[in-house]
Formats: sequence, C-alpha cells, structure tokens
Amino acid sequence: MRKSKVPFIMYLIAVMLVACVPGVALADGVPTFTLSTGAETVVPKQELEISFTGSNLKELYAYEALISYDPDVVELEKADSKIEGFFVPPKANDGKITLAFTKVGQKAGEQGSKVLSTISFKGKKQGESNIKLISVKALKPDLTATLVRYGSTFADLEGYEWARNEIEELASAGIIKGTSAITFSPGDNISRADFISLLVRALHLHADIDDNFDDVTQSDYYYQEVGIAKKLGIAQGMDLYQFEPRVSISRQDMMVVAARAMKVAGRQLDDAATDLSGFQDPGEVAAYAVTPLAQLVKKGIIQGDYGRIKPNDTATRAEAAVIIYRIIQ
Repeated sequence: MRKSKVPFIMYLIAVMLVACVPGVALADGVPTFTLSTGAETVVPKQELEISFTGSNLKELYAYEALISYDPDVVELEKADSKIEGFFVPPKANDGKITLAFTKVGQKAGEQGSKVLSTISFKGKKQGESNIKLISVKALKPDLTATLVRYGSTFADLEGYEWARNEIEELASAGIIKGTSAITFSPGDNISRADFISLLVRALHLHADIDDNFDDVTQSDYYYQEVGIAKKLGIAQGMDLYQFEPRVSISRQDMMVVAARAMKVAGRQLDDAATDLSGFQDPGEVAAYAVTPLAQLVKKGIIQGDYGRIKPNDTATRAEAAVIIYRIIQ
C-alpha cells in the first residue's frame, strides 16, 4: 500500500509547485496564514517554537510555505505537522525553509482556522531571529491553487520589480541563491560558472564527469555543474582547456549556453530561426550567437531591453534569473 501512495503524493506536491499563477492578487475570502513568532530576540541555546496557522481555510488540501530567518542567530531544530496527511520535514538552506504538506486520497480539505505546523528553532547567539513568512501556495482538492505573498525573501530588490517574482520563485525552489540570507545583489554581474550552475540545476541535467577544464578544480563550488555542462557540450570554454569561470558572462554568451542547455534537455527550438530584425542592434551580435539568440527570441525567452539586445553587455544576476525562469516555464 505504501508503494502505491508515494508516487501519488509526489505528484500532488509537484502539481502544487507549478499550478499556481505567480502574483495572484488577494481577494475577499482568501485564506490567510500567520506565524506566531514568539520572542523576536533570542540568546544562545534558547528554544523557540513557532506555530504556522491558517485562517479562513476553505478546503485546504495541500500547501507549501516559505519561511526565512537569520541563520547566524537561530538554527532549525525540527518541524511537525498538526493535521493528518503527508508532511515533508524541511531542510535549512541559506536561512530559508519550505514546509510542504498534502493530504492523500479522497479526503476533505481543512476548513476554518487551524494550526497547520509547528517549527522549533534554537538560538545560536543573541540577536534578532528575523523569522518571517514569505509566501504560501495553497491547493484545493480540485487542484486549483492560490499564491499568497507576505513579503520578500530578499531586502534589496527595490527597483527590480521586473525581476522580483522570478527571483523569489527561483529562490523558493532552491534553484538560485542570494549573496547572503537577506540580499540577492540583483545588479551585480553574474559569472560564467554561476550561470552554468543555474542552468544545470534548473534543467536537472546529469552526466558522468570524466574531466573538467584546467582552471576548474574539485574544490570549486561549481566543479560538478561545470563538469556536467562540459560533458554535455553546453560549456565549451574559451579554448579546449580554459573556461574562465569567474569572468562575468556577456548577454549573448548567456543566451548561447541557454539555447544549448535547452536542446540537451529536450526543449524544442527552431533551428532555422535567424531573424533579429525586431531589435535596434542586431549588427552587434557575433555570428556564432545569431541563431541561438533568434531561437530564444522566437520562443519568447529573450524580449530585449528597450528594443535592444545589448549582446556585449555583461549579464546581471537579475537578468539571469529572468532567463532561467522563462526557460523552466
């Protein structure tokens, strides 16, 4: 019996992750969710129990809640579900945890007000715990979903509204990481290695690594992802031996490797696409990049920057997040 339930459970959780439309506005009667944060200031070894509560629930069948905290001040101890169903124990990741829950089979959803889960933290040093509820995705038995957003995972996204949702969603899924627990640094350039790593994680690419570039060592945090990309022909380097992983990637090179990765992942692109006439600067695009850029334009992944491609500009972390998000959609 257990073997037959597990795929069904994982299917429901997968549906929960992709079914809801980002940025749904709140409407009358929408369920609300809160955290009882307890003591905001903690001291070393202090136990802190947080209740995650839902109010005005209407057939809540599954949920995914993103919670952030200061990992320098508190650490996650455990989390438990207070309602019957399948609960995924959260893992701490750069000051964020995700609570995931679903009922199993033909069960009625939760109604009214309920404590859905309790989360236990322990103080590491004296300071503000900064435990915050960021967002909740709520799913009904008919698989209709609602996203309720309460705040931002990162505190430095002002001025980047065009990329905020994409950054938040990728961070929630564990695909992209901030430069700290509370910052994303959206305007910083993104390196060649970091963008390759994003692609490999986002598209779930795998390969057996038998070698790597000479300037990528096993102690590098991106060794595995760059090695996979090299093996699959996505990362071709500046020559046969050098990848220059820490060099900022250009916008056109970002698009070229994105197109290669999509093809490896089985995403269809039009090999005949070459039209960049809708932009003001197609003459600045290198010959090797024309077809990949045109393919992504035709697919709707590249939309330009005020009518320009700006192929030789360096790509920012915010731009990379938007590209990755569109690819996996």
